[in-house]
Amino acid sequence: MSAQHIPWTIRTTDLVPAPVYLLELDKDGTVTSPKSLEALVGAAADATDVVVFAHGWNNDFRAATSRYDRFFDHLDRVLRSKGAPQREFRPVYVGVTWPSIVLVMPSERGPDIAGGPADDLAAELDALADVLDPSQVAEIRQILADPGTGTTGLRRAATILADLPVDPDDESGAPPEPGDGTALVETWQEARAGLVTEPTTRRGGIIDDDAPVTTPDVAGFNPLELLREGIRLATVRQMKDRAGRVGARGLGPVLRRIVATGARVHLVGHSYGCRVVLSAVSHGAPPRPKVDSVLLLQPALSALAFAGSVGGRPGGYRSALDRVRQPIVTTRSAHDMPLTRVFHLALRRRSDLGDAAIAGGPSRFAALGGVGPQGLARAELVDVVPMPDVGAAYPLQGEHRVVGVDGTRFIPSHGDVECDQTAWALLSQIRQP
Repeated sequence: MSAQHIPWTIRTTDLVPAPVYLLELDKDGTVTSPKSLEALVGAAADATDVVVFAHGWNNDFRAATSRYDRFFDHLDRVLRSKGAPQREFRPVYVGVTWPSIVLVMPSERGPDIAGGPADDLAAELDALADVLDPSQVAEIRQILADPGTGTTGLRRAATILADLPVDPDDESGAPPEPGDGTALVETWQEARAGLVTEPTTRRGGIIDDDAPVTTPDVAGFNPLELLREGIRLATVRQMKDRAGRVGARGLGPVLRRIVATGARVHLVGHSYGCRVVLSAVSHGAPPRPKVDSVLLLQPALSALAFAGSVGGRPGGYRSALDRVRQPIVTTRSAHDMPLTRVFHLALRRRSDLGDAAIAGGPSRFAALGGVGPQGLARAELVDVVPMPDVGAAYPLQGEHRVVGVDGTRFIPSHGDVECDQTAWALLSQIRQP
């Protein structure tokens, strides 16, 4: 990032100017904007509060920075309406950018699980080459090119994709187990049957939010078409693992430098960006002092990420509950089609499990942003229905560690998370004494 873009911009409000820094990380978590990082750490030393926002999958650079602009616009509005904290308030804003999009085509649109040009599929196979042997990629390409392989080719390709490496830093806490090609084909069939047309307004999630997904004709079974869709679901898993690496290896060390300045640090994540910020908090030495607050907007995580026990082990982000001063606030929405209808199918592998079963409840593969937090003790969780409107109080005092919020009234899709009400959730955390 060139010096003339450090900081990225200065937001001027009626209350106080706020510099915005962009922190760029590559797919392995390496900081690729070192000058911006050093300037940020210097600015944090003079700030009272640092807000760090991490975008999710399917956001290119322009989409990510636009998301941050929209969210901070809403934050400015509720600041003007409800006022800053009753203490000294000199904020610094940070937008994290990471390579969360498999396909960067000329139009820079994200992957569409239920369709897309052949060139897109070729690009997704190229992306999977990072985690598959060249011979495996070549075999899948050959299967796709030969319609005569039929269901035999489908099962062979599924067996290859079922053994995709699993990132050990998984929020479920469950160990990986060998892949099952037959079970994966069944997963693809269920996902295909579950996709429905749903109007959305903004991109940025597990699937392209501004491209409606149509119900396929399941009567005309086409093995190669099912494989094409399965490959796209495989990239969902790949981006999930990447988000964990970016957070643990990249944002984590940065986070510890920022909290060491003495500024109160507030983390915000959207979709897989929630995995970025939680991995930053949970892996490595505990931040000293603690992170002040965490706000998770439609998190694409296991619903049991904070569970006390997942098959005898704690959920993978359980440790975050002790590393964040305030209760973690997490939203869900019934309008979030990717997290309520696709996520639990796309990520069906042992390492993505929450628990062996959620008795009488949702799928054990369910998403946090789809069904809310699961597996917590009653004293640890406060569930708020519906999401508090601007000015209404959040339950941020007490012994509980998580606040689950039903945002169905205000969050119309997976990608539409920037509004006055989500900004108010953050401001409520900032205003806590």
